[in-house]
Amino acid sequence: MNWNPVFEKEVKRNTRSIRISWIVFGCNLMLGAIALVCFFGESSIYGYMTPLSYTMPMRCYMMMAYLLFFLLLLSVPVIAGASISLEREKRTLDLLLTTHLNPWKIIVGKLEASLSIIFVIAFSAMPALSLITVFGGVGLTDLLMLVLILLVSGVFIGSIGIFCSVVFRRTTVATLMSYLLVMVFVVGTIAVVALDYYFQYLQRQGLETPDVGAAVYLFLLNPFLTFFGLLSHQLGSGREMTLLCSLFGDYEGNWLVRNMIPASVALQLLLAVGFLIAAGKKLNPLNK
Repeated sequence: MNWNPVFEKEVKRNTRSIRISWIVFGCNLMLGAIALVCFFGESSIYGYMTPLSYTMPMRCYMMMAYLLFFLLLLSVPVIAGASISLEREKRTLDLLLTTHLNPWKIIVGKLEASLSIIFVIAFSAMPALSLITVFGGVGLTDLLMLVLILLVSGVFIGSIGIFCSVVFRRTTVATLMSYLLVMVFVVGTIAVVALDYYFQYLQRQGLETPDVGAAVYLFLLNPFLTFFGLLSHQLGSGREMTLLCSLFGDYEGNWLVRNMIPASVALQLLLAVGFLIAAGKKLNPLNK
């Protein structure tokens, strides 16, 4: 198998990095602490597990899943945002561009290197997450789906970071802009829909129920809501996303709202490809 040389170099560097080892250790330490507090804290109230206590593994799983997502949200923009700009600051980018590698391979190799760290963190967390399967309610398929959605979110957020790393020359600026763009997708989409609903409510003066219409489809761009939708399918009734959208209008029979998770995954992957293509064109010295 022919590995991408950029990916191979980055993986070798990451495996020798003590920082990556500490990140993986810290992540698993927090997950283990959550599991211990949930299990032993619940059983120590009465000295034994009550029937109600068996809802505790679901809460524990939810807390660990959200912790993994927020670690991804914090770490990927830093790693991907520095991927190209750091090469530029070290004056090694021009040397990299003179090799037989085209800009697309460089971009993809950097993205694969960023995702490899997320992959290691996610799979190293499987033993802690698999404690939940002992009590039932969450199976191996659910755990694999969780890892898959984390990787999809990593691709989307990582592509934003790499795009910013190519556009902005300094690593600090590229990292800050990566965080800003990610917050636009995570917080901004919800804020736009909520503001649209609020302004419609003011215009109608409470006489009619506001309906934001197609604006609710902005939720398809939000990786956090995609993750929330997956957990609602695994732990809830599966209608939580529909109920959330119904706060902003009548979407009970809307096919796209009912299938928001696969639709959002497809759209976010499509946007990720767009960000990577734009980054590749910007990086190509022939386009300058």
